Amino acid sequence: MILYFNPFIFPDGGTPKPKYFIIIKKCEDRLLLASLPTSKDSVPAYTDTVHGCIDMPDINFNCYCFKGGKPVADGIVPGEHFAFPLDTFIYGFRINMFDGSTFETQVNSGVTDMKVIGKLYANEFKSLLLCLKNSSSVKRKYKRIM
Repeated sequence: MILYFNPFIFPDGGTPKPKYFIIIKKCEDRLLLASLPTSKDSVPAYTDTVHGCIDMPDINFNCYCFKGGKPVADGIVPGEHFAFPLDTFIYGFRINMFDGSTFETQVNSGVTDMKVIGKLYANEFKSLLLCLKNSSSVKRKYKRIM
């Protein structure tokens, strides 16, 4: 599931800003294993930035790239599709657990606005999971959850 927060309130106190949010797995007790994708390209310059998994175990680098403009999800309206406007990255070392009840509280109190964008295509989601599960930069406890 892809969500969009405006603004996203960072648990670590970072400056709130609009952010996409991709839920990888819903866990018990309202916890979410998720990623905050970014348009910051940290792929080494000597490597092509291609759509999909970019895994370089020799330098402990892993990310999944969604190429800008390429549809990757069904929208919430039947027949609509979603594409990130810019090249967007999920870095393996940055996935984390989030408390879903915190988001509900923030939305209900008007601190932030949350919009459901859509659901990743099944093959795209499977590729993302495989990329993260095979990464040496993803914590073992998260691999077990996936």
